[in-house]
Amino acid sequence: MGTKRAAYYLYTSGQIDAATALELGLVNEVLPTDELLPRAWQIAEMIMTKPRAARRLTHAIVQRPWKRRLVQDFGFGLTHEMFGISADKRFG
Repeated sequence: MGTKRAAYYLYTSGQIDAATALELGLVNEVLPTDELLPRAWQIAEMIMTKPRAARRLTHAIVQRPWKRRLVQDFGFGLTHEMFGISADKRFG
């Protein structure tokens, strides 16, 4: 989901149903409830057939941008949150 579309849902508090989440690329699959756990096990088993080193390196690569954003944006987000609380108290 791009930043403009994310902003739209954040500002409007719009609901995202399963079909829309799939269309937006927020989820990879949409399944009936009774098929979720068997499918999760199927994916886990497939992942576990890959070499351990490949799994660990892939995990490290995939997690890197998220960790970087968390560290870089934490102070920025906290500042904005505190500003919002202060503005709400002052201006209602």
